[in-house]
Amino acid sequence: MNMAFLSSFKIGPDTVYPDSLRQRLRGFPLLEDVSDAAIKRLLSEANWFGLPGGMLLKRDGENDQAVFLVISGSLGVFAEDEHGHRRLVAHVPAGETVGEMSMIMESREHSAQLVALRDSELLRVPPAAFDALIGRHPRVMRNMMRVLIKRLQDTTRSATDKARPKTFAIVPLQEGLEQSPIAHRIAAALVNMGSKAAVLDSSCAEQPGEWFANFESSHDIVFYRGDTPDSAWTHQCLRQADRVFMFARVDRPLPERALELPALKERASGLPQLLLVHPTTGGKALDEHFAVRGGLFESHHHIRVGRAEDIKRLARFIAGRAVGLVLAGGGARGFAHIGVVKALVEAGVPFDTIGGTSMGALIAAGLACEWSIDELTTRMRDAFVNGNPINDYTLPLIAMVRGAKVTKLLQDNYGEMRIEELPKPFFCVSSDLTTGRVHVHRTGLLWRALRASIALPGILPPVTHNGHLLVDGGLMNNLPVDVMAERSPGPIIASDVTGEIDLKVRDDKYGERPWWWLIGQRMAGTPSIISILMRSGTVGSEVQRRMAREQANYMFEPPLNGVGLRDWRAFDRCIAEGYEHALRMIEAHGVPLTEVWAEGPAVSIEHHVAAE
Repeated sequence: MNMAFLSSFKIGPDTVYPDSLRQRLRGFPLLEDVSDAAIKRLLSEANWFGLPGGMLLKRDGENDQAVFLVISGSLGVFAEDEHGHRRLVAHVPAGETVGEMSMIMESREHSAQLVALRDSELLRVPPAAFDALIGRHPRVMRNMMRVLIKRLQDTTRSATDKARPKTFAIVPLQEGLEQSPIAHRIAAALVNMGSKAAVLDSSCAEQPGEWFANFESSHDIVFYRGDTPDSAWTHQCLRQADRVFMFARVDRPLPERALELPALKERASGLPQLLLVHPTTGGKALDEHFAVRGGLFESHHHIRVGRAEDIKRLARFIAGRAVGLVLAGGGARGFAHIGVVKALVEAGVPFDTIGGTSMGALIAAGLACEWSIDELTTRMRDAFVNGNPINDYTLPLIAMVRGAKVTKLLQDNYGEMRIEELPKPFFCVSSDLTTGRVHVHRTGLLWRALRASIALPGILPPVTHNGHLLVDGGLMNNLPVDVMAERSPGPIIASDVTGEIDLKVRDDKYGERPWWWLIGQRMAGTPSIISILMRSGTVGSEVQRRMAREQANYMFEPPLNGVGLRDWRAFDRCIAEGYEHALRMIEAHGVPLTEVWAEGPAVSIEHHVAAE
C-alpha cells in the first residue's frame, strides 16, 4: 500500500489480507511464540490504517483504549515536563506496540500524545480482542511486560545514548534546485566514514510503505531528496524524515512564505536546519533576507563550492561525530589555547563547532574565521603583547577604562562579520547582570559579542543588549561545555587554563590597611584591584567546573605555573606549554578521536535515485 493514500481498512473474517502483513506480525516481540491461527484471529478483529508523518494519533472513539501495533514507520510519545512543555520521551519503532498501559489501567486519561514521526502503518486492536488474545495465550502478557520494561529502560537512558535519527529530508526552498547534488555529496562523505548511506528521490514516490520501511532498516542513514518546493514528493520527504534540512543559494532571495512542515512535525523533529549554498569561490556575506530568518531554523551550515571540508563537516554532524571545541577564559593564560589547538591540528583533529568565554572566545572566533595557527598567533601577539588595549583609563564611574581601545582592536580584527556568516558554527557566552543568567551569543555582530564576553566587571564597561547589561562570561560560566553539549552531537574537547592561580596574601588585615600601606605592599606583589577584578571575572564556580569536566570527552589543562592573568609578556611561554601539554596528553592517552572522524577508502554510494 502507498502510504500517501492508505486509509483505515477493516479486515473481516473472510478478508484476504497480504501474507506479508502476517509475516511482519510474527516478528513482533509481543506475539513471540503465538500460533498462526491466533494471529489470523487477531487480524480479523483489527483495523489496518495509515498515519502520515507529523499527524497526531487521536485517543478518542475506537482509539480510546485500543492497543496499536506499529507495522511500519515510527511513533513518538510526547509528555508534558515540569515547565509545561511537551517533549519527546519515547520512540516506538516498527515492530513494537503502544497503548498497553491505558488498556491495562482502563484509563480514559491520556497524559501522553502519540505523533507519527514518519509515514506509518498501524494495526488497531480493540480492548476486547486483546483480552481474548491474552486469555488464549497467557504468554502474550509476559511478552508485553518485557516490552514495557525495555521501554522504561530506553526512556531513562541519557539523551546521548538514545537512538540517533536515521532519515533526513533535504528539500529546496527555491525553484530550480531539483538537480542539486548536495544530498549525494553528503551521503558519499558518510559512506567514506563507514556508514551505509543512500539517497531516495521522487522516482521512489509510488513505493509502498513496507518498501520504505525495509529500505530504511537496511541502511544506517537515508536521505529523502525533495525535488521542488511544495511538491507532493517533497512533502512526503518531510513526513518521512527524523530531521529536516532545507537548502537555498545565498545569491537568491528566500521565499516570503517558509515551507510549512506537516502538523506537529516541528515538535517531533525540531526546527529544520538551513543549508546555505555558496555557488562562488569567494563566498558572500548574508543578505538581510537570510539574517532575519533566525527564528525559523534551529541552526544553519555554510556549504561553499570547491570546499569538500564543508560537506565532511556536515556529514559528521549528521553521523553524530561533529567535534566541538570549547576554550575557557583566563586572561594571558588563555594564550596556551593556541598551543593546544596547534597540537590537535597536527594530529588531524577537525573542529566542527567552536565556542568559548572571554580570552577563549577571542581565540575560538579566530578559529571559526578559519585563521591559520600562524595568523592567529600574529594577531594575538599584535593585540596583547605589542600593544595594551586596556590602558585607556578614565574616571571609574562604571569601569576603570573606557574600552574604546578594546572595541577598536575587535573591529580591526573581526570587522563587520556577523556570527551567522562564520564558516564554522560559533558561540560565545557573557554574563547577564540584569537577569543573573548566562547569555549565549549565536547571532549578531561578532566583535560586539566578543566585547561582551571579555567585559571584565569593573575594568571594562558592560555591553548593553536590549536594555540588559552584559559582562564577562567567566563570571558565570568560564568553560561553557554545557552550552556546546546542547547542540553538538559528537565528542567535546575542552581546554581549561584557569588553574590554581596564586592570588594569596599573608596579612589577615589586608583589606583593612590604609592606602599608603597598600601601595607599599603592592610593590611587593600583593594583589592589586585589577588582579582581583580579573580573577573575579574568570573564576566561575567550582560546581560549574566539575560539570564541565563531566560533560567534556577530552580535557586539556596546561599547568602554566607562575603565569598570572596579566602576564602578557608570557605569550610565547604559554603557547609552548600548551603545545607540549597537548602533545603529552595525545601521546599518553591516544586521544582516540581518529575513530570519530576517520574516513575509510573511497566507496561508491548506493544509488536509489534518478540520474543526477
